[in-house]
Amino acid sequence: MPDSHSFLDNLANLRLVMSVALEHIQAHREQFLNAASGPQVRQAEKSISNIRTLAEQLENEFRLLDNLVAQKRRFM
Repeated sequence: MPDSHSFLDNLANLRLVMSVALEHIQAHREQFLNAASGPQVRQAEKSISNIRTLAEQLENEFRLLDNLVAQKRRFM
């Protein structure tokens, strides 16, 4: 089981990775659409679908964590 510091580090790393990914997508989506072949577009669609699934799972985990934190605060 990771300690609290590692958990917080992982959240910070996740935020950083997501921020960089968002910036990259925003900066290069038009270039990709203009240059991508059919198979590359299909690969992008599959990757986007997988990422959306992970994002939904993360949202569920964050919602659960928010609820657990709120419960803990009530007992502090």
